[in-house]
Amino acid sequence: MAQILIVDDESKMRTLLSMMLTKKGFAVDQAVHGRDAMEKMAKTTYDVVISDIKMPEMDGRQLIKTMRENKILTPVVFITAFATIDSAVDMMQQGASDYVTKPFDEARILLTVQKAMTLNHLIVENQEMKAAMARDRQAHDLVFASKEMEQVVALAENVATVDTAVLILGESGTGKEVVANHIHKKSLRADNRFVPVNCAAISSNLVESELFGYEKGAFTGAADRTRGKFEFATGGTLFLDEIGDLPIESQGKLLRALQEKKFQRVGGNQEIPVDVRVICATNRDLEQMVNQSRFRQDLYYRVNVFPIFIPPLRQRKGDIVPLARYIMTTFSFGKDHELTDAACRKLQEYTWPGNVRELANVLERCLILTRDTRTITADTLAFLQTGPATTGQVAVRLPANGIALQKVQMSLVKQALAAAGNNQTTAAKLLGLSRSKFRVLVKNMEEDKNMEEE
Repeated sequence: MAQILIVDDESKMRTLLSMMLTKKGFAVDQAVHGRDAMEKMAKTTYDVVISDIKMPEMDGRQLIKTMRENKILTPVVFITAFATIDSAVDMMQQGASDYVTKPFDEARILLTVQKAMTLNHLIVENQEMKAAMARDRQAHDLVFASKEMEQVVALAENVATVDTAVLILGESGTGKEVVANHIHKKSLRADNRFVPVNCAAISSNLVESELFGYEKGAFTGAADRTRGKFEFATGGTLFLDEIGDLPIESQGKLLRALQEKKFQRVGGNQEIPVDVRVICATNRDLEQMVNQSRFRQDLYYRVNVFPIFIPPLRQRKGDIVPLARYIMTTFSFGKDHELTDAACRKLQEYTWPGNVRELANVLERCLILTRDTRTITADTLAFLQTGPATTGQVAVRLPANGIALQKVQMSLVKQALAAAGNNQTTAAKLLGLSRSKFRVLVKNMEEDKNMEEE
């Protein structure tokens, strides 16, 4: 449903416009002046803003200027009296999309709003393309020095030249999108788009229209035919991140698109051919979700043809310093900064529960704190709660009275599951076990728990 914001200090005008638009299925909010409108736009993303020009507190001229300064590119339609058309034209030169003169009729308002919504779709597409280009320039450079990541990259490049379905597994922030983009850039589709979609960030009622697009009139507020991500990625790669968060109701339509290589837009009956490579990623245990009937088994088999597991940053400490140095260069104010040896050791001692994403956030903070000295020291990183560096050997002291080995196993299994967010594949890696051996331990633990409860 399209969201419209009406900005006018006259309550009668706001009510009239609101009635016109609500009757046609638009969701409408109202603001009494520009400042009120900015407060609402800080909380809600609107498709179109309809605003008067002369208002107290903040008028139309100040409103559109403030919007653009705050990177809000929502199309603005101005309402003006006949005597101020020159002013409205001036507003258009400053970025307004259109204007309507008073008195106006309903047809004129609706036509102007539909034109503004079409413009908004173009703006959103343009932003997505710019964001994709920015990701290609910075975030999608693979930086590593560890053997663990060397193996990951070897797998990625091995599968890149064939259109096999790839499922990238790993904790949040490990760089799953970076690896997916690397596969794309090494593939025969490299000259076409890489389109990322965060399934967890899409409302459940909008998933299908986001992926497959929709026809004009398909639902309230669908003013124009709109392409979905599958069409947008034609010839290239569609990256479905957090696929474990895809609603069960939408999984069937995705499966059909992958199996039959065609789909229909929401509200349409035309079969549209699919020419994309789909790479999926998740930090969830999809196999467990299948057993719990929260993820379709047939879709799991379809996307899990070639799994690639990315170890967490704490298990590939050799990557931490090279990544840190690279991340520093991506910030305009961090290109000339240095890391002391003590700072490097501090970074390697930390466990990085947020992985590479957390490392980037920490370094951005440090770069800001050291703009004068341009040197990040161990003291700069004092806020990191580090423990002793983990080694390959772990010393366990046997109590004088002994201890049941089964209890130790149960404790380690629970800790591994907690650290892996209940992802059994990741937990098994943490304990150096195969997936099947770890499942046996989990099954034994559950059976013991059931016996105790009985």
